[in-house]
Amino acid sequence: MLAVFDLDETLIRGDSSQLFTRFLRNRGIDTTPDTETRDRAFMAAYRAGELDLEDYMTFSLAPLKGWGRAELSALVAEFVTEVIEPRTLPTGIERVAWHKDQGHDVLIISATGEHLVSPIARHLGIDQGIGVEVEWHNGTLTGSIGRCRPFREGKIQALNQWLASQPTVPERLWFYSDSHNDLPLLNYVDHPVAVNPDPSLLAYARERHWPVYIDDPVAM
Repeated sequence: MLAVFDLDETLIRGDSSQLFTRFLRNRGIDTTPDTETRDRAFMAAYRAGELDLEDYMTFSLAPLKGWGRAELSALVAEFVTEVIEPRTLPTGIERVAWHKDQGHDVLIISATGEHLVSPIARHLGIDQGIGVEVEWHNGTLTGSIGRCRPFREGKIQALNQWLASQPTVPERLWFYSDSHNDLPLLNYVDHPVAVNPDPSLLAYARERHWPVYIDDPVAM
């Protein structure tokens, strides 16, 4: 059995990539004048289902281009502790714990960069995390992305590639998400679950009698 979780608004409050962009600005690492305006535009495109993932990742990785693995890992560790930890959402975390208690494997698949997804997953007690592949050259970040692009239909491809590397195939698949962008994978698995769904996903889930979990607004 395998339970797959989206990350943003499913396990944590907010968008991890957007939060990291803000973190970089607060640290004085990103000093581009129009960063906030461009970031808001990208997030609006995401909510509308029109995001160009490569354009967004090029934008979000630009301040880190040329960074080494060790210094980036140290920075992300601070980000996870300071920003992500206070934003964990109870419902998603409870569902992760429930699946682990049943002996199920647990995996995060997110359209956020892997440099954020993997450390956040480990912080949440999840061994495996798949994010957008970021490219390295001679130990430094290039600012470009690779072939693994788990966004919309790309999440199915990323999941199947991961499953092909595993020793056994799970009998049943769950997927938890908040976003209509994840409908391809939600419709692909055995047990689709909506968590803090956006209006489009909420309507879709209710029509199909999928389970819907909504965190207390205070937690959100």
